[in-house]
Amino acid sequence: MSENRLFVLKQKNHDVAVMQLSLDGEIENYEIINPARMPYLGSTEKKHIYSWWKDRAIPEGRDRLLVLLKEYDCESPQELLMKNLGLSLTDTYWISPAELDLTWEEVNLFDSGEDKIDFHDGEGRIHYSNSKDAALGGHLEKHSIKRNGTWYLEKYSDPKYSGGLLNVNEAFASMVHERQGFKEFTKYEIISDDSEQNKLCRCRYFTDKKREFISAYEVTGGIRNGHDYNGKAEFDRFVSTCTEFGLDREYVCQFLDYMILTDFAISNSDRHWNNFGILRDSETLEFIALAPIFDNGNSMFFDAYHILNRPTILKLEDTGIMKREVDRLKLVNDRSLINIDLLPTTEEVREFYSNHEIDETKTKIITESYSDKIDLLMEYQNGIPIGYNIEMYEYGKEVPVKNRMFNVKFFEGRPELLTNEIKCKLEME
Repeated sequence: MSENRLFVLKQKNHDVAVMQLSLDGEIENYEIINPARMPYLGSTEKKHIYSWWKDRAIPEGRDRLLVLLKEYDCESPQELLMKNLGLSLTDTYWISPAELDLTWEEVNLFDSGEDKIDFHDGEGRIHYSNSKDAALGGHLEKHSIKRNGTWYLEKYSDPKYSGGLLNVNEAFASMVHERQGFKEFTKYEIISDDSEQNKLCRCRYFTDKKREFISAYEVTGGIRNGHDYNGKAEFDRFVSTCTEFGLDREYVCQFLDYMILTDFAISNSDRHWNNFGILRDSETLEFIALAPIFDNGNSMFFDAYHILNRPTILKLEDTGIMKREVDRLKLVNDRSLINIDLLPTTEEVREFYSNHEIDETKTKIITESYSDKIDLLMEYQNGIPIGYNIEMYEYGKEVPVKNRMFNVKFFEGRPELLTNEIKCKLEME
């Protein structure tokens, strides 16, 4: 028996590449057949298919990974992915063993994800095509479930943060989007049971057989992560690619502006390149729209152990597009796309987290840090510079905004910052 095996990488029934995989599911070699249908939008850089396949598997460190590997008699996430034909509920890519004549209609998870379908080759090797979660990324425990004919993703909170905090944050973000009247977001609901409050959060998949998700990382052909990484250049590249593939530039820019502004408001520190992207027609390859905003759990000062003051908030680091979340605001063109008056008040935030049984100390950290964060957002929207150095070396006790109110004393010494709009608001207050 050969130590390597041949598979055909497919998108639906289209042959994309021939791949040689080791018995533990690692790519040994490959040859592209159809560049236009490659996962990286036709990119033929050799590193891309390797990283795409590796990233497609469940990441090491997932809590129940060992249980899942044991269930399928696998030694690695890549082997699990291989044995389950690389199938996913987010796109239409999969691998077919070269010796088997399989079709997309037979194996796709959208139709067959609840069935147990075993395929055997001539040498007695088995391929399971029914593990709907073998290609679920992210470090949190999660699984897919079909309810009334519709696929949902159920995600557990990180146990490091008590009370199911990350699930509560997802629900809070959904409330923020609803209040803003923004439609293109993934709504999360919290599921509790007798054993655990806020046990998991559930959302509906926004993909199906006709619409697949392509991450921003894939859209740009793979972000350059070396010392020369330039977040703005990569961001501009993403926007340009979206417009080249048919999306309206104004729509793309306004969507991304809104996403960045709301992420800042809720302190979402995890808007990395795989946590946003586009929806693509799986047959024509046309871009349909930007993917609905999703994955907001790492927000609302989830990992803070004390109340953060304004300078500390402005030093918060990010795993996303820019190193610091305040730097993401530099990418925004239209600051007005979020209505601060429609954001939850401090008291509403306190009530929301208390009602979801987040402990009093954590709720206080979230509430008071959020209060300062919205003040900073209000300053930014009104053209007042914000930044750590400004807070530390230019401001004293007086700050431009406190509790969503402009501070008259602050502007008495800085008349150059008084715009007509701020003057009107001061008069109204």
